[in-house]
Amino acid sequence: MLYLPLDAQCQDTRARGDFGKWMLKHIDRWFTFARDLGLGIDHMEEIILVTGCDCTKSWANVAFLEGQTHGQASFGVKVDQGRDISINWQFSPTKTQGAVCNWGPEGKVRQFVGDNNFWYSNTALA
Repeated sequence: MLYLPLDAQCQDTRARGDFGKWMLKHIDRWFTFARDLGLGIDHMEEIILVTGCDCTKSWANVAFLEGQTHGQASFGVKVDQGRDISINWQFSPTKTQGAVCNWGPEGKVRQFVGDNNFWYSNTALA
């Protein structure tokens, strides 16, 4: 599960078809490369072609572990919007079972005007 407390800016390639053809043509080399690096890649199907990104000021995600039928997670977020935006995450370790939680950044976050790059300060990643 992905949660974005603020809007995200999506950027995707316009040449997805060309990238896909290139990937298929060179998949054997990528598979060998990944295995030589010791990344734990056992099947070609584990290699994913990423054709875009989502830029956001802050995020949280929860991944539930395989085989957990009663997994749960509890979190909250406080967003203060002023000159700078301040984000504070709260996760409840006692109410999280069968799941892995990650979030960040928190504290002051801001975006430079006219720039697609998001910047943050006072970061604490879990």
